[in-house]
Amino acid sequence: MTACSSIKLTRAGYEEASHQVIIREGPIELRRYSNLNLVETKMKNTEDSGFMRLFRYIDGNNSSKSKIAMTTPVFTSENNGERTMSFVLPAKIKQENVPVPINEAVQTITRRSGLYAAHRYTGRRVQGAPIKIQNQLMNWIKDNELQFLGKPINAFYDTPWTPPFLRRNELLVEVAQQ
Repeated sequence: MTACSSIKLTRAGYEEASHQVIIREGPIELRRYSNLNLVETKMKNTEDSGFMRLFRYIDGNNSSKSKIAMTTPVFTSENNGERTMSFVLPAKIKQENVPVPINEAVQTITRRSGLYAAHRYTGRRVQGAPIKIQNQLMNWIKDNELQFLGKPINAFYDTPWTPPFLRRNELLVEVAQQ
């Protein structure tokens, strides 16, 4: 078992969502995330990623008209056919100080702290992790006698112009110890 803090900046210079690595086995990690303040929007179809609505929010389209630093990762998830995209707000913005979105299609939420299994991979993925990655992570969770608590979450760390072989992507699943 290894434990290390990963409150840091990514290679692109963006703040990364605060978490602690509990176990690292190759591309798979068991992590404990702190509470995360997120700004989130629904993605209406394959052409509407929601990215620009979220970007406008951090660019000042919010109740305080303040610009908010970009962070990583960008999360996407799907639940009952409904796809969402979320940006993590910087750690220095406390829950009570999160600006209210002006666009009604954008909302702020707090993802409570929790334990997550994460599988890192490369490539250009728009819809999420390849089946092979999903299967490897699900098998690792079962092999480590963890309980699934939620739907998979995709995490993307790099800009669109980053070459696919250099991209950092992850598949995360909230888990609990049995």
